[in-house]
Amino acid sequence: MVRILSKIKIYLTKYKIGKLIILFYHYVISIPLLWAFALKYLLIKKSIVKPIFYENDYVFNEMKYNKKSLSRFGDGEISWIFGESKGSFNQKNSKLLSERLKEVIESKNEGIFIAIPHFFESDLKHYSLKRRISRNAHLASSNKKWEKIIDKERKYADALITRIYLGLKNTDSKKLFASWKSVWEDKNIVIVEGEQTRFGVGNDLLDNAKSVKRIIAPSENAFSKYHSILETTKRHSSKDTLFLISLGPTASILAYDLAVLGYQAIDIGHLDIEYEWFIKKAKKKISVKGKYVNEAGGSSNEELSSDLIKEYSFEIVEKI
Repeated sequence: MVRILSKIKIYLTKYKIGKLIILFYHYVISIPLLWAFALKYLLIKKSIVKPIFYENDYVFNEMKYNKKSLSRFGDGEISWIFGESKGSFNQKNSKLLSERLKEVIESKNEGIFIAIPHFFESDLKHYSLKRRISRNAHLASSNKKWEKIIDKERKYADALITRIYLGLKNTDSKKLFASWKSVWEDKNIVIVEGEQTRFGVGNDLLDNAKSVKRIIAPSENAFSKYHSILETTKRHSSKDTLFLISLGPTASILAYDLAVLGYQAIDIGHLDIEYEWFIKKAKKKISVKGKYVNEAGGSSNEELSSDLIKEYSFEIVEKI
């Protein structure tokens, strides 16, 4: 059903009347629902679970010096755990996906940080108003799910450690991006990503890495090919390899499985897109030349230069 609705939306965007229908749905249904949940949050905020978190500096140091891995869980992963996803990345709900995500988030493996969003405190002064409203609406609708998952006795990393520019204020994004760059300085990187993700292409995010290779996995419903993805990554690994994975909920599981096997793997999410927005000083989610941005309408109408495409293609070692 979700896949059908996604195709209908794509079809509607091709026509003027279709775009008007989408706008009608957005302003008459989506926004009122958002505000209704945001108001509900005010009634329940005192009862919301309060997890314990590591400081970001500690997480960065552990990833840099002790080769700790990172698996992140956000609103999407929670919806997949409970089989209620609305189809982000066109990833189908499945019993196996739910079971694997639940296995990872409950793991106590010391080689990997389990990360959830550090947004459970009521006063988030470093968030923009728009981001706080979205957070409020999410917790109002999903707090009970988080309560079932969160272990109050353990510490978590912040899943938003890759969301360090847009929607923030009084935050030194430049310093945080520098901290990320220090994690892969002089390291051999293997990126596992979808078609047109092109992590680090066209900017200097990975310029200090020793080497960069890429494995291109399916952009949509990637978990259906999980066995092939895992086996392919293992073929292109060594103990000094750092895996950077940008592949929706599949990244959360793959980072964990690789960490269990003794490799360092980081579920890197949208960090590259955040960096592009940071460079451009964007005030809202915008398309990025030559890259797929699911939060800004999908693929860009502009392509990268032929030299960049050639360099990117040379880095690809395998496609799945």
